[in-house]
Amino acid sequence: MKSVVTGGRSDTNRILIVDDSPEILSITDAILSSAGYQTIAYAEGLIALQIMELIPPDLIILDINMPKIDGYEMTRRIRSNSVWDLTPILLFTALDPSRAAVGLECGADDLLSKPFSIEELLGKVGLLLHSRYRQQLRAG
Repeated sequence: MKSVVTGGRSDTNRILIVDDSPEILSITDAILSSAGYQTIAYAEGLIALQIMELIPPDLIILDINMPKIDGYEMTRRIRSNSVWDLTPILLFTALDPSRAAVGLECGADDLLSKPFSIEELLGKVGLLLHSRYRQQLRAG
């Protein structure tokens, strides 16, 4: 899928969404754009990692089950890069909670089970972005 950059003013939070499901990618993009966030959507993890070099996100939303590179490996790679190590990561999953919890061990900040409600998505996104803001303030 081609990238989609939508919504928001230039001073809004930028959210990278990576999911190989066109439906989930489109729905998530629409929800977050409607809420005023700037979104960047990709269906392939390896391309998304390259785009992060050019357009750094304030929050990353990843699907766990993707071809080529899954959400666990993407999380590990993001956390190993000092530029992104504090960027919040929210993992989407259709897995049972015990298997999905591996994502937290890899460095993700939170999990969101599919299917999800709009309120649940926006609540987790808001909380993670606020948490990032607090970390930045502490870092000086």
